Amino acid sequence: MSSTEIPKVVPAQLSFLAIYNPTFGTSDETFHDQIVFYYSKAARARSKLHGKDSQAARQLREEENEKLRQVGLAQGMVSFARSFSAGQAVDSVETEKSRIIIHELEKDWWILASIDLTKLPVASTSRNGSATSANNAPAVDYSSREVSPPMLLIQQLIRAHAIFLLHHGGSLDDLFRRLRRQQFCNTLERYWNQYASRWDVMLHGSPAVDVYNGMKLAAGGELGIGVGEEEWGSGEREVLEDFVRKTNGLVDLVVSRYGEASPQQTSNTSKSKMPVDASSQEPWLGHGSPLRSSDGVLFSGTGALSRKSLRDISIWVESIYRYGDHAYGVQNNPTSDRRKRRRKNAENDASGHASAEANILQGRSEIQSTPDFQPRIPPPIVTAVESSLDKASKAVDADLSGTTNEPQPFMASLADTETWMKYLTLGYGTSWGGKGLESIGQERPADEPQNHSERIPSPEPPMRFVEPEPTVDRIEEKIRTQVQSENSGYFIIGLKGDMQNEDIDDENTADDWNNRTMLRTLHVEVMKGNAPETPQTESEQFDFGKEIKWTDTSKHVLTRLRPVVYVHRPFIYTFLFKQRTDALNIAPFYRNLHIYFSPLHRPMSNSSAPDRVAARIAAASSPTTTVSTSVNSAPNMHPIYDIVYDPRTLTVHSTIPNIPDPGSLSAEGLGNSSFPLRWSRVEALNVHSQILSTVASTRRNLNVIDETCKTNRGWWLVWMRLPPSQSEPLKDDQASTVEYDSADLCEAFLVRRAREPTSTSTQSQGNRFGSGMWRLGGQTTEQKMGGATAGWGPKGLAEGIGVDARRYAEGLLSLNR
Repeated sequence: MSSTEIPKVVPAQLSFLAIYNPTFGTSDETFHDQIVFYYSKAARARSKLHGKDSQAARQLREEENEKLRQVGLAQGMVSFARSFSAGQAVDSVETEKSRIIIHELEKDWWILASIDLTKLPVASTSRNGSATSANNAPAVDYSSREVSPPMLLIQQLIRAHAIFLLHHGGSLDDLFRRLRRQQFCNTLERYWNQYASRWDVMLHGSPAVDVYNGMKLAAGGELGIGVGEEEWGSGEREVLEDFVRKTNGLVDLVVSRYGEASPQQTSNTSKSKMPVDASSQEPWLGHGSPLRSSDGVLFSGTGALSRKSLRDISIWVESIYRYGDHAYGVQNNPTSDRRKRRRKNAENDASGHASAEANILQGRSEIQSTPDFQPRIPPPIVTAVESSLDKASKAVDADLSGTTNEPQPFMASLADTETWMKYLTLGYGTSWGGKGLESIGQERPADEPQNHSERIPSPEPPMRFVEPEPTVDRIEEKIRTQVQSENSGYFIIGLKGDMQNEDIDDENTADDWNNRTMLRTLHVEVMKGNAPETPQTESEQFDFGKEIKWTDTSKHVLTRLRPVVYVHRPFIYTFLFKQRTDALNIAPFYRNLHIYFSPLHRPMSNSSAPDRVAARIAAASSPTTTVSTSVNSAPNMHPIYDIVYDPRTLTVHSTIPNIPDPGSLSAEGLGNSSFPLRWSRVEALNVHSQILSTVASTRRNLNVIDETCKTNRGWWLVWMRLPPSQSEPLKDDQASTVEYDSADLCEAFLVRRAREPTSTSTQSQGNRFGSGMWRLGGQTTEQKMGGATAGWGPKGLAEGIGVDARRYAEGLLSLNR
């Protein structure tokens, strides 16, 4: 970049990511052993520019020193901050140019990430009109605007760590004990390199949902639960539960819905019933976009798995929806040692090339040993001639001497000079006194009369015009095939192939089907009653060859299950089988799954359609409005959006729309037909940022029960804490005596656009109690607030939102288990 060039805006991005364990190196000599993974954006860029020379070696040493400096600085900051925070570790550090995240994933296992803030060109200019700094370099400014806050970045790293453990084991300590250090580091590198290269640290998608790190439910909740369950898939839920009970080896099943149904299905249900061309459609999987507000889990199983494992599986299925075959654990087996196999193949290839080269050199020595040999043909041509000679000789033997078994002169060694001359002269040497093809092929008997008639050559057939084959666009063909598979259903993990193929049967050998069946393993927590047989000795508990390992909890067992993922737009079915389920090695079993769930596809798609969500939420919440009916039904009465987090079930229900991508029509508030109000990128960032700020400010302050605020963009936000779910309804005389653990309290946000225009920024926050009296940590809400709360009631929370917020949120909690 020249000194007069004005720099462009560079969005914030990951600078480096490291995983280390301080217990691995307690001295200066062993300090480098602490780092088990390190990713650097600058190092990857330099590796593409330089080869393996002295400069590359020097850069490697600099990178190693940089890793040690960063990790050492992080440990120093953690130790220094603990002396001022009652032993609590620091989780983030803000500098002028970066945002540093430090988090302890497990005991003694730390992750360190540095984010380069967004680079903006400065407004001040020099005499020639260009922005420059003191050293005549283009001047830039660093901004943290639209960069994910530390709390959200930590939650994203925790979600990534959960997917890693889902495929590799219960903890990093267990994995480190099972594997050698180099193999352990390679395993970390395969996963975290992929994650770091895809990690978007800017505010995108729905950060207000991601900050809770829960299992995202569909906008309408789970099938067959809550108010209106008869019309919301109660029959489909019975079919799914019955299938889990009756299928041998099946532990549990999770069903999720993402996006819309295929246009082909929509056209079949419409009055026109016109066929839809698959070539005009876009692939449903692997688009890379974040989840929409209506996407999520529809059926969270029958209770055989722990809620934590269900949450982790849902996060992994989300990555499958976003990245398709390129999601971790789909196309490549996470447990395979690719480096070892590649090295083994390289050795085999090297030995094969060595033997082939030795044969070629031996052939050349024999040919060159002939005194009269003159031509010098390169070895590759020699090998090609040999292979062609063998094929031609076999064909001639079959045609001319089908009954004789005697070796023919045509199969002579290449060391014969006469044979070489025949090939080099293209056969014309036979007319110069040599033997013809007849004498070579077969001797004519002496008593056979000789035919002196000349053979009349047959006329050559007239040349016909052959129409060239049409050019096939391989990319378009691949997209069309994928769209057809998504509309009809296929296994992304399981039996690979067309499910509509009638020729698939069980007559093939097991090896043939194993080559077409993808085998994967997930480490999940299941109830002890649903787990395989328990180990007998303590040594078997940590044996990777066994199926299970006991965890510290008393209700669940950590076991290995085999996932089968079936995709039929807009649903993803995740079947979890026991490891030694014989049916998974039989091809017809997968076809039976495909046939069984095909009739269920259309009714489940209709009952979970996003356009029916508003009516279901209204029926579940039954809000008590605080405004007149005429105003509530007026066209200017905007809908209510919500986020409800239940820590006991680890579920998140949300209808808040995502942040539109920059540069799209939705970012400007255009072309967004999914929502009736204007939802531009500025509006979305304003609402999501306020939600993140409220979560961060109330997370460590348990005295706060609810807050109400109005943003400067004209949005009302109500935040509240609710009693835990799955509790019996309390009577009025019991509400003031019940005590709850703060970790079990639910959180909810209600968001609504203000009806009146906003001229100035107004904001009101307060600890207002909405409905009922309940105790928190042994103290009543009145005691924690420091005064009487009489007179506030539902009206206090309903200012601007228009409904009884607590009753509305409690109705939303009834939409899941």
